[in-house]
Amino acid sequence: MKAIFTAEVNCRDCHKCVRICPVKAIGIENGHAQLIEESCIHCGHCVKECPREAKQILNQTDKFRLAKQQGKKVALSLAPSFISAFPEYTYAQIVKMLHRAGFNYVQETAVGAEIVSYAYKKELEKANKPLISACCPVVVSLIEKYYPTLVENISPTRSPMLVHVDILRKKYGPDVFIAFAGPCIGKFYEAEEYPENIDMVMTFEQLKTMLEKVKYAVDDPDVPMEEREAYGNARFFPIRGGIIKSFMSNEETDPDIFSVSGITDCIEMFDNLLKGEINPRFIEAMACQTGCIAGPGMVKERTKCRPVSRMNVIKFATLAPTKLDNHDKLMPLIKRSFRSKNLLRPKPTEEQILEILHKIGKNSPEDENNCGACGYNTCREKAIATFQGLAEPDMCIPYMRSKAESFANLIVNSSMEAIIVINNQLIVQEFNRIAEKFFNIKKQDILGRTLLEIIDCSDIVEAIKNNKRCELYAKNFPQYSKSLDIRIMPIVENELAVIIFKDVTDVELSKQELLNMKLNTIDRATAIINKQMSVAQEIAGLLGETTADTKFALLELVKVLGSKGEK
Repeated sequence: MKAIFTAEVNCRDCHKCVRICPVKAIGIENGHAQLIEESCIHCGHCVKECPREAKQILNQTDKFRLAKQQGKKVALSLAPSFISAFPEYTYAQIVKMLHRAGFNYVQETAVGAEIVSYAYKKELEKANKPLISACCPVVVSLIEKYYPTLVENISPTRSPMLVHVDILRKKYGPDVFIAFAGPCIGKFYEAEEYPENIDMVMTFEQLKTMLEKVKYAVDDPDVPMEEREAYGNARFFPIRGGIIKSFMSNEETDPDIFSVSGITDCIEMFDNLLKGEINPRFIEAMACQTGCIAGPGMVKERTKCRPVSRMNVIKFATLAPTKLDNHDKLMPLIKRSFRSKNLLRPKPTEEQILEILHKIGKNSPEDENNCGACGYNTCREKAIATFQGLAEPDMCIPYMRSKAESFANLIVNSSMEAIIVINNQLIVQEFNRIAEKFFNIKKQDILGRTLLEIIDCSDIVEAIKNNKRCELYAKNFPQYSKSLDIRIMPIVENELAVIIFKDVTDVELSKQELLNMKLNTIDRATAIINKQMSVAQEIAGLLGETTADTKFALLELVKVLGSKGEK
């Protein structure tokens, strides 16, 4: 099962999930981020931080609807941080809405936390090594995969959710559909290990969608509270220090009792423990900063007001009496074992690391920017991830920029036309090889200086001022003995202008030679025509006299013949 999946259409090469993943359990494939299940601890950081919501949480609410269609009774275990997710409602109102939404039985998961509190108290009395709380499935996964030698320090106790759903199962029988609602993604995986006791997990954000459809139920007549409410001390579980407070009176200043929240702080704590720098009796460890109230499945608008969320939990806890019942009979039933899942990722040799670095232009330590843009803290970390198939060379932003600039320079310098890039103040930013040839000046001598020093820029200034592309044909530059076609292209968003010069000097000379040839031909043709006309006129004069005499004689003959016929 994958509780976190990637909507690839939304994933756009930002690498933010890689950057914030505390164990680097995200690989990049064809530019898209994918979770590496065997490495993932299911903390949900990637879900919370993805700017495009490409990381999404599994939704199992279809199972609930199917159970109702099949006529099954449904019981809900409600995580104690619910009061932070839905502070606008009282517990009684939430129960009303849940009943209207289709849940037959509703009870706080904190009822299970009461038993876990008692278990921790009893374990601590006989512990001879540091004991780490097992309530948080993310912390458990972190230890099993990345701190396997600390597995024996985890309390061999089920989480409040597992203890509570077991209570519900025994009470309502094997045919009841049991669901859990909370802010934790890790619960999806924890539930998967006990499919006989729990049928569905959903986040508070998903539960919110269900509640919005039955808001009107808050005005329903009071629903009888079929299940007893949890004791106040067990309701402290979702906040930092709450587990400790549930079964002991020690303050956080106690050097033997540690409370830590947030994956980064947990990692630091476990590192210190392994090094022997600390030796506490008990460690309350929570993966989410400030506790479950900041979980990735919390109602989104509540995740940015953690102090308020903490206050709501404390207020709600104080509404119920504090009590720690004796649960000795249940202790054997809530035991749980953990095992090392130590990851065996392939490790590259130094030569292989250097080879990978060389391929992305890191030829010396000075080339290793360690900018973190790829998501890894150092270039070497990224090279190791590349070797392990988790990263791609193209993730290196400086390398890709250098590569792009290299391609751009190659294209610009391979052009058969002169290309000059200037800013809006006419200061030269780029000057290619052909431009050097056209204007008899080296690139290094003109960069950073004004273009006015080498050519008249009146047309260029006008184009930039009007933000309008323009083309000039066969503009004459006598100082360079050239005629040039010019294309001026302002780039407003970058306050630049690209100017392309095409040498048409030979074409213009050919045009001039052709024009001269035509003019000479016309002159010669005109002289010949004039001469021919003169000759033609002389001939016409002679022919004209003879023709007139002939015509006169013939007319006279006709006249004579005609007159003889009449007689």
